[in-house]
Amino acid sequence: MDPITLPPDQREIRILLLPFCLAKVELQEISSTAEEMGYSVIVSTSTAFALSEVRRVARAHKGLPVRIVGVVCDGRAKKVAVGLFLLKVRQLMKRIIVGKPRTIVLSRVTINGGTRSMFGRRSCAVGNNTVPREDLFEALRGERVFFVL
Repeated sequence: MDPITLPPDQREIRILLLPFCLAKVELQEISSTAEEMGYSVIVSTSTAFALSEVRRVARAHKGLPVRIVGVVCDGRAKKVAVGLFLLKVRQLMKRIIVGKPRTIVLSRVTINGGTRSMFGRRSCAVGNNTVPREDLFEALRGERVFFVL
């Protein structure tokens, strides 16, 4: 669904980031549900790819707020926290130099069966990981906000 066709109070860019290590059936079910709710679904194989895709999707609609729901394991969440700190610094600099930057709302859902290590995938059960559905649907509805920039 195009965010421009929504009423002004509901206009936002919605992005769901999914890892490649989820079970195939899980990926398909979550993707179809999220697309029905107006989310752009990005299945990423790396953090760099996910960030470039988020930029590509968000760049299409300048100025609109962005809601990002990320499905990550505990180990990746540690890396994401460092990235969020850098994004916060960037937003602060934009506020100083340009004025008001766009609002970014982040939600995080933790994978069942993911790795706990910050780097590497030694203990990851690729293809067998699942996502707690209640947590995911709460995040997609905007009820589980992790961070607002």
